[in-house]
Amino acid sequence: MQKIIKSLILGQKAFMVTIAILTFLSSLTMITVLTAYQANVSHYQTAYRTHKLPDILVKQDTQQDVAADLKGLKNVKSVSSAPSLMTQVEGKDKQNITLLLSDDTSHFNVQAPSNHEIVLASYLESTGNFKRGDAIQIGNKSLTVKGFYEDQLLGSPLFKYKQGIVSQTTFNTLVAQKSSQMTQMAFVNLVKAPKNSEKLLSDYHDRLKADLIYDKGYIQKAYTMLPTIVALVIILAAIFLFGICQFVIRFALVSGIAKDRKKIATFKTLGMSGRQVKLAYVSAFLLSNIAGLVVAILASFVTSNLAFKFFWHLNGFTSVKHISLNIVVVLAITLLMLGLSMIIILFSLKETSSISPASAFQDGQSKSNQGKFNFDLTKNSLPLQIGIAFKDYVQKIGHYMTFTLVIGLFLFLSLMIANLNQGFKGHVDSLFGLPKVDVVMRTPDHTTRGEALQQINALTPIKSSGYIQETKILLKKEVIPLHRYSKMPSEMKVLSGHTPKNQHELLLSSNLIKTLKLKVGQKVHVKTQLSNNTEMTIVGTYQTINNLGKEAYSLVDIDLPMNSTYVNLKSTSQKDKLLAGFHRDNVQLTDTSASSKSLITTIQTAVKLLANMILILTLVISGLFVYLVSYLTIETEKRQLALKKMLGFTNVQLKVQYLFRAGFALALGIGLSLILDKFIGSFLLNGLVNLGGLTQFSVQLPLSYEIAIILLLVFESSLIVVSASRRITKIKIGDFL
Repeated sequence: MQKIIKSLILGQKAFMVTIAILTFLSSLTMITVLTAYQANVSHYQTAYRTHKLPDILVKQDTQQDVAADLKGLKNVKSVSSAPSLMTQVEGKDKQNITLLLSDDTSHFNVQAPSNHEIVLASYLESTGNFKRGDAIQIGNKSLTVKGFYEDQLLGSPLFKYKQGIVSQTTFNTLVAQKSSQMTQMAFVNLVKAPKNSEKLLSDYHDRLKADLIYDKGYIQKAYTMLPTIVALVIILAAIFLFGICQFVIRFALVSGIAKDRKKIATFKTLGMSGRQVKLAYVSAFLLSNIAGLVVAILASFVTSNLAFKFFWHLNGFTSVKHISLNIVVVLAITLLMLGLSMIIILFSLKETSSISPASAFQDGQSKSNQGKFNFDLTKNSLPLQIGIAFKDYVQKIGHYMTFTLVIGLFLFLSLMIANLNQGFKGHVDSLFGLPKVDVVMRTPDHTTRGEALQQINALTPIKSSGYIQETKILLKKEVIPLHRYSKMPSEMKVLSGHTPKNQHELLLSSNLIKTLKLKVGQKVHVKTQLSNNTEMTIVGTYQTINNLGKEAYSLVDIDLPMNSTYVNLKSTSQKDKLLAGFHRDNVQLTDTSASSKSLITTIQTAVKLLANMILILTLVISGLFVYLVSYLTIETEKRQLALKKMLGFTNVQLKVQYLFRAGFALALGIGLSLILDKFIGSFLLNGLVNLGGLTQFSVQLPLSYEIAIILLLVFESSLIVVSASRRITKIKIGDFL
C-alpha cells in the first residue's frame, strides 16, 4: 500500500505540491487571524478585570464631586471618583491633543510621577505624538514625559479623549492656573448588569448633563471594531483559498483517474479491492493536506504573535505580549479542512468503482489513439501562432479554467479592497459623518465674541463661523448627544430626508434610528435640559463611521447658552499659527479636530495595509497557478511538442504559443473579475463597511488604478509562463520516435 501511495504522489507531484501550498496558506491565515483576534479580545478583558475598571464610566464637566449623587442610585454597588482637568497639548506636527489629566493611579498599572513629570496613555506613543523625555507645556507648567501606560478605558483611537497622569502637587498647581476646564470622572460598579443600555443609570437626575456615560460593553467594542473588520476581510480571502484548494483536489482526481485507468485496473488485477484503491487515493491526497496543515500550525506560532501585535497596536497599546496558539481554533480548522477534503475526495472517486481490467485496457487503447497529435492545416482566419494556441487552449480548457477562476476570484477581491482603500483616502469627513471644525471658541458674551472673531480674522482669514451648542436629549430612555449648529455642516451626508430647518427638527445617525426603531417624519417627545417634554420631528438620517456612537444634529436653540463658536479657516495649515498667536482674556480656543484626525489616520492605515496584503496574496496565488498550469500542460504535451518541432516550430514559437494560451485564460479571468466587481462588488463592500457603521459606501476606483493592477498581473503571469516554458528546450525529437 505504501508503494502505491508513493506512486500516486509522484505521479501527480505538481498537484500534490499545489494542494499542500494552498492548504498551508489558507490554514495559516485562518489560524493566525482567529488566534490573534481571540487573544486581542481575551487580553483586553483580562486587563480590564485585573485593573478593576468600572462597570460604568461617567464624565461630567463640573467642579463638584458627583460620587455622592451616584451612590444613592438603585443598582449601584460602589462609586469612586477623581477630579480631572481637560486641557490641550501640542503633539506631532503641532497637532493639538485633548488631554484628561488626573493624579489618580488606582485604576492603572502606573507609578505616580514626580512633580515635574507626566505619564501618558500609550496611544500617544504608538501614534508618534510623544516619546520619553519630551517636554509638554501646560499653561505655565513644563512637564517631562516620564513614560507611558496602557489605558483600557479611553485609550482606543475611537475615543476623543486621551489620558495623562501627574503628581498631586502638579495637579493642584494646574488647577490653580485656571487655564483648563475642570471635570469629574466617576467609576461606578453595579449590583447587576442591566440587560440593555436604556437602563444605564436611568434614575440619575443629572444624566443629561453628563459628557459621557459608557458601560464596559460599549468600551470593549471600541477595542474590537477595527480588528474585527480587518480579520473578516482576511478570513474571506482564506476561505477563497480553501475553496480553490478543494477545486484543485477535485480536478486532480478527475484528471488523474482518467490518466491512471490502466494503473487502477492493474491494481485490481493484483488483488486490490475497490475499497483499497480508494483508500490509497484518499491517503495520498490527505497526506498533502496534512503536510500543509502541519507546516501551517508550526508557522502560526510566529505569525499569530505578529498578527496579535498588529491588532494590539491598532488599539493604541505598545507593549509586546507573547500569546499561545489557540488549540480550539487549531483543532476546529484541522477537522474542518480534513473533513471537507475527505468529502471532495470520496465524491471524486466514484468512477474508480466502474473500472475493470478489460475496460481499462480498451479505454487505454482508444485514448492512446485519440491522444495522437493531429495538426489541422485547414484555413483559419486567425494568424497561425494564435490559431494553434487557441485550439490547444480549448483542448486543455479544464486546466486553464482552474487558472481563470483563481485569477477571477482573487482579482475581484483585490479590486474590491482597492475600492475600499480609495474611499478612505484624502478628506473623508462626509464619509465618517464628522463635521469639519478647525477650532471652537468659548466666549462669555456676544460683544467679546465679535471682537475675538475680528482678531482671529486678522491673524488668519476665516472661511466660516457660527454658533455651536453641545447638549443632550433623552429619547426613548437613551441619552443622545445633540449637536446644535447655527448652520448645518456641509460634511453631513444625508441618507434620507433633509437637514433640520429649525431647532425642533432632528437629524439622527443611521445606526441610531435603526436601534431605536424610529423613522423619518416621526414626531418624538424628548427630555432636554430645559424641558421634560419637548416635541421634535425626525427629518432625516446621516451616515457615520462609528457604530458605537449615538448622535443627533439640529439647529441652535436661542434659549440655551450661546457661548461657543465654531471657526473654520480658509487655510487649515494656518491653525497652528492661530493657536500660538491668539491671546485674549476670557476667550478660549480649542482644537477639536485632533481626535477625529487620529481616528481617520488609524482607519486609513489599517485599510491601506489590508489592501496591500490582498494584492500581494493575489499575485502569489495567481503566480502559483500560472506556473502549475503551464508545468502540467508542458508535461502532458511532450509528444505533441516534439512533433511540432519536427514540423519546423522553434522553441521561441512554442513558448509564444504558451504565452497566448495563458493570455486567453488571463483575459477570461480579468473579465470575470470585472463582471463580479460591477454586479456584486458594491453589495459585498457595503456589507463589509456596515460592520463599521457606514450605511452607504459609493466610490469608483480610478481607471488608472484598475489598469495598473491588471498590468501588474499580466506582467507577472508572462514572466512565470516564460520561466515554466524553458522546459520546452529540453524536449528532443528523438526521444519520441
